[in-house]
Amino acid sequence: MNTAGWGHVMVDRFTLADAPAKSTVERADWVDHGKDYYAPVSWENAPDGKRYTIGWMSNWQYAGNVPTSPWRGAASVPRQVGLRTVGGEVRLVQEPVHALDRLHRGRPFVLHGSTVREGSRSLGEHAAGQALDIEATFALRDAERFGLKVLGGAGQETVIGYDTTTGELYVDRTRSGRTDFSTEFPAVQRAPLAAVDGKVTFRALVDRSSVEVFGGVGEAVITSLVFPDPAGDAVEVFAKGGRARIDRLTVRDMGAYRR
Repeated sequence: MNTAGWGHVMVDRFTLADAPAKSTVERADWVDHGKDYYAPVSWENAPDGKRYTIGWMSNWQYAGNVPTSPWRGAASVPRQVGLRTVGGEVRLVQEPVHALDRLHRGRPFVLHGSTVREGSRSLGEHAAGQALDIEATFALRDAERFGLKVLGGAGQETVIGYDTTTGELYVDRTRSGRTDFSTEFPAVQRAPLAAVDGKVTFRALVDRSSVEVFGGVGEAVITSLVFPDPAGDAVEVFAKGGRARIDRLTVRDMGAYRR
């Protein structure tokens, strides 16, 4: 209760460790590691006892300043949630509802067995788009970071990557388009995700102003708003500090919803 001068803490025991202790924030079992998944709600009595949730995609740090008009705020895609043992621990897992597959249109862009070398390369017009469902499996090689860049063009990009040095999935929106409306908005959002058999898998739902990424079997999720230039639709693969390998990459066009 000391408010000034000297203070003391009574301690029974000190324990020394080889690594720093994690904070409560780092130890938390987060539902979503992104900045824009708030107040999710779920439904009772869904068929077959399944549990579905939907969240508000925004953040009170900048909700009143986002560069949209006349609306502010949107909902995430509906997700099915459950419990699954991952790495010997029971974890909350999430996946987009299967009904979203009805929005796929046209033939998918598919790439497999391709090495990603240092730098970035475009996947071309057949993979481009502003509403995409992307499934990717990368095999680790010697790259420090690798992944995809979406909604690219006009000096902007939203990066969906994996950092091998920290074992984390991440979304970097620092150059995603409009970021100047709040100092809290430009950010790199990270979620721990262990590689399995030397491979990393994720699914990304990319929309005109949002990116929702589901890593692994859905144990690492990042939801992020972005405000790119309306013409930004390029998709690239990249590697930094070495090479990675694409086991399989599938890009499906979600297009515009039509009744």
